[in-house]
Amino acid sequence: MSKMIEIGVCGAHMEGLPLNHQLLNLEATFVKACKTAVGYRLFNVPEKNPPRPGILKDASSPYALELEVWQMPLENFGAFMVQIASPLCIGTVVLEDGSSVYGFLCEGDALKGAEEISELGGWRKYLTCKAQ
Repeated sequence: MSKMIEIGVCGAHMEGLPLNHQLLNLEATFVKACKTAVGYRLFNVPEKNPPRPGILKDASSPYALELEVWQMPLENFGAFMVQIASPLCIGTVVLEDGSSVYGFLCEGDALKGAEEISELGGWRKYLTCKAQ
């Protein structure tokens, strides 16, 4: 049996959103919806198509952000990684229960002047508000 790796996604890779197919094509399966621990900020990353957010770890932030945890066979993780374009990257994301997963983070320089949406608590809420 394949070893599995868990990945936290917070934007366009979430279930039903435009890049979710990248997970599904690599045999990823949904594990759970949850939140990060407090201490993260969420931004709308400029000039990305499809639009997507970037998470920045910031211990002074009062926000916990919604995300989904998916698991995929470890041997497929490299194929997933090569699809991730700068300024997004993979790092360690701490969840509300104290556990951690690999997840999307964003390079800080790319967020200078970007719209911060942390107070909404997640990308789906941002998309809903933007559509209204």
